[in-house]
Amino acid sequence: MQLLAHRGYHAICPENTLEAFSAALHLGFAGIETDVRVSADNEAVLFHNRVSKDGVPVAALTRKQLSETCGYTVPTLEEALQAFPNTFWNIEIKTPAAANLALPILSQYEETHRLLVTSFRHEIVLAAAELLSVECGFLSAHRPATINSLVHTALPYRNLRTLIWDCEIVDPDILRQTNALGFHNAVYAANTAYEHTLMREFGVYALITDFPQHVGLLNA
Repeated sequence: MQLLAHRGYHAICPENTLEAFSAALHLGFAGIETDVRVSADNEAVLFHNRVSKDGVPVAALTRKQLSETCGYTVPTLEEALQAFPNTFWNIEIKTPAAANLALPILSQYEETHRLLVTSFRHEIVLAAAELLSVECGFLSAHRPATINSLVHTALPYRNLRTLIWDCEIVDPDILRQTNALGFHNAVYAANTAYEHTLMREFGVYALITDFPQHVGLLNA
């Protein structure tokens, strides 16, 4: 099971910063999950929330303004990729506008970096799978009634073989079905030590976690 640090190790550093990424890799994480949005000055910034802590949309703030609001430097996608080249990067693209910026940037790194491009916006994932040669994956926050539509949408794309599930909805049955069709399964939002152990027992391909203490990377 590959361990990815959700927005870096942000217990000691602001999330989605170069410092949080460095701290996570120092702990022994195999890779980093991070989020891409677009700032008002058309930068592909690494920021999770749709709005800043002051309630202003990220898209309405320049990168400098967003950094000033947060109290730390908000990095760009390219800065992170350049700073940590030997890292497994799970790049979650939040919006179509972010995809328009991020996909051309990622195309410059697909030969040199290990990348997994994901989104809850599945049309973004399809665009990434068509443009790039890197692995792509559908993020899902709900359990589909059947997996047929999800799987059939992905099958024409050879590099779209990853499914990322909310911990609350994943179970051995759905994993067996998708594994049999050649898909990797990853999980996010495991919160307790029990859930982390359960995901390992389920044999998931990757776990995106905020809790290194639950996976043996940090003493509790």
